[in-house]
Amino acid sequence: QSTHPGPATFPSRVQIRVGAMPAIAMAAVAAEATAAAAAAAKGAFGYNRANYMFDAGMRWGRFNTGYSMAMAQTSQYREDIDDLTELTVTKADTYHTVGTICFVLNFQLIMAGRLGVHGPSPPGWLMGLYWTNICSALMFLVTFTWMAMHAGARATAGAAYLRTRTVRLPIPTPKMLDKARVTGNSFEKQRIQDMFRIPFVFPAGQESAVDEASGRREPISDRRMPKWYDDEVEELRKGDGGPAPSPTSVPEHFELYRGLQQEWWCYDVYSRIGILFWFSHWLTSASLYSMCHVFTELRLLWPAWTVTACFVTAHWGILRLDITSKPREGSFMCLPIEKMVPFMPVLAVFGMSIDYSVLDPTPFLQGLIYTVSWICYAIQFAWAIRLYDLAAPQRRSTESPEHAGDAWSPMEWPLPPAFKQAVYLVSAPKYLEPGQTCLTQEMKAAKGQKGQTAPQKKARECESSMLPWKLFRGAICTTISMWVLIMFGRGFEQINGERFLLKQEGRVERWPSHMQPWMAPWTRKGTRQENCHAGGCDRRLSAGQNQVASLAQRLMAALVPLVDVLDAPSKKSIAPQFAEMQKVGVQWPSDFRPAFLTSHDGMLAAFEREGGRGALVQSVSAKDFTAFKLEGIDGQILATTWDKSGLLVATSGAGLAECVGAPGADGTWACHQLALEALPSGSKAVAVARQSSNLLRAAVAFEGEDSVVLFDLTQDGTWDPAGEVKLPVAGSISFYLSLAKQAQDLIISSADGAVIKRTISDSSAHKIVASAPGTNVAWHGACGISGDRVAHLASENGVVPMLFVTGAARS
Repeated sequence: QSTHPGPATFPSRVQIRVGAMPAIAMAAVAAEATAAAAAAAKGAFGYNRANYMFDAGMRWGRFNTGYSMAMAQTSQYREDIDDLTELTVTKADTYHTVGTICFVLNFQLIMAGRLGVHGPSPPGWLMGLYWTNICSALMFLVTFTWMAMHAGARATAGAAYLRTRTVRLPIPTPKMLDKARVTGNSFEKQRIQDMFRIPFVFPAGQESAVDEASGRREPISDRRMPKWYDDEVEELRKGDGGPAPSPTSVPEHFELYRGLQQEWWCYDVYSRIGILFWFSHWLTSASLYSMCHVFTELRLLWPAWTVTACFVTAHWGILRLDITSKPREGSFMCLPIEKMVPFMPVLAVFGMSIDYSVLDPTPFLQGLIYTVSWICYAIQFAWAIRLYDLAAPQRRSTESPEHAGDAWSPMEWPLPPAFKQAVYLVSAPKYLEPGQTCLTQEMKAAKGQKGQTAPQKKARECESSMLPWKLFRGAICTTISMWVLIMFGRGFEQINGERFLLKQEGRVERWPSHMQPWMAPWTRKGTRQENCHAGGCDRRLSAGQNQVASLAQRLMAALVPLVDVLDAPSKKSIAPQFAEMQKVGVQWPSDFRPAFLTSHDGMLAAFEREGGRGALVQSVSAKDFTAFKLEGIDGQILATTWDKSGLLVATSGAGLAECVGAPGADGTWACHQLALEALPSGSKAVAVARQSSNLLRAAVAFEGEDSVVLFDLTQDGTWDPAGEVKLPVAGSISFYLSLAKQAQDLIISSADGAVIKRTISDSSAHKIVASAPGTNVAWHGACGISGDRVAHLASENGVVPMLFVTGAARS
């Protein structure tokens, strides 16, 4: 061995052990690291899988909870539609109920309680006010009833459409349920970094979504979410491409419903306004009707004022409640007539109080009544114009602010400003209250989108249906036209005279009650029934002993002949007698056209219908005549009778006239008018004669009747019905009447030439006289002559006068 020192040497085994120690250490470290990593990986894997399975349960729970809440909210939306619809339908049903009652009230005033039936008619100036108001009320009644019917039906149909097609419960399909369910092996499909992410060391990434513009995933919040959450959002909650809710968005059912409301809100509004207009006109009519009833039938003064005060107060109250604001800008009538029109009946009852008072109808009082009536007409005409302004719609440029519990409508609906608080109109909102959201819209929207994928459903872009306003405007214009016409008519009546354009309605003259102050209905000249009213007549029999006694005497006088007839033995019917007519050769004037014939002491007198010309023949056999003219006769001649006291002439103008004696040497016969009540109007044939008691009797045949009515003149100068004689000829044939033998015989000469002579006291005794046949002969009046004979006046070809008399009678 070398003696130089050298490197230390060891045995080879020792060298091998020393060289292997670092490798073993490294292997041990690696093994430990691997074990630690495996443990960490296992722990992370278990942790992340536990989180995944937990999130899977949460995913299913969230899916069901989301749809449950969405279905609950959709049920609330359906209730919204029901509430909005029920508001309109409930109002429409209420209006229908009110309208039914209003129809009864309106027709009660028009038909059942019509004025002028139970008593004389009220004055014309008040009837014009009454009838225009009650007919206007009926027009508005029909209008608002039909509008309410349309509003209720259309709202019900719109709600049914939305509930059955649009607003449906968002129930998930089986495919959606399967997609929302997650199985345990789904974790195997997750990303490695999500499966082995170590918590706290490697936090999860921020919640993100794919930006459509760049195509890259961008964070959308600070929340840390695993990748499978993003996958869940994209897979399960990616939405249908709907718009994301925004602070200005509103649920779609509100938008759709507001679009449907465009079709009926106007009907709803104007049906409500129509009720007010009906009540306004009806309360005025009821006030006028009540005062007419109290004045004309009850004949009371103070109750007319008290009942008017009640209706006036009610009228003022409803106008004050409903008209809460000023009407539209640019109104025709700027004066607030609604504050004056309720008091119009006060002026009317004032005028009626004067018109029915015991005051003498001086020109001053008559002028005062007419002045009051014209003030009433002016107020009503101004109110009709004011109705147009109150009901006219007005468009708005800004939205009205919403207040809790208050009515609201969008600015697209042009409401009448005067009734904005009285129509109770609630529209679907345009905006949600803060803190509210629509789950349905969120479910439709993609998670994290800005709502630009698809536009939100909005209300239909269309104008509101203003047809109801056009119809309502037509009704108001009709009311205005009615007042214009009635005021023109009142002016015409005031200038030309009251009630002179129409005939009287019956044979007994019934003048308007205000022209007979403080006398009960049907009372004529204070002779009877002073205590008569709607409930009965002559209840206070002790009020006038003299009148009761007079009435008893007149009743006895009428019953005595009837008793005599009933007590007398029955008579055999007398056979009719016939007599031939013979022409008498009287030379009448060539221009003489007589129509009436009368006789006295064998003399005959013929008269023309107009002008008063006459001709006198001394006997039926004489050929010469004496011409004369009646002086003091007004109007056409209707009948003539000649007796020992003189000539009685019935005329169309002044009633009855009497001509004393005979025609004078100067060819005139002086006549004077008798101060008697005029005969009933509406007659087509008249005859007048004196009875044995020197009182007059008249026979009147009325148009359209087949009988002759007898009237006897009473001591106080009035005509009382005394009997009725059946006409033996057709009512359509023209004829003349004549009375003979102190008004005991009635002579009827018809246009066909027949002459019938009937004894009034014995209807079975009569004579039928057949006139001589002839062609182109026009037959006129007839009269009785001596020897129970008859003379009949005729004309050939309507020009040449002829006289026929009867010869001996034959059976």
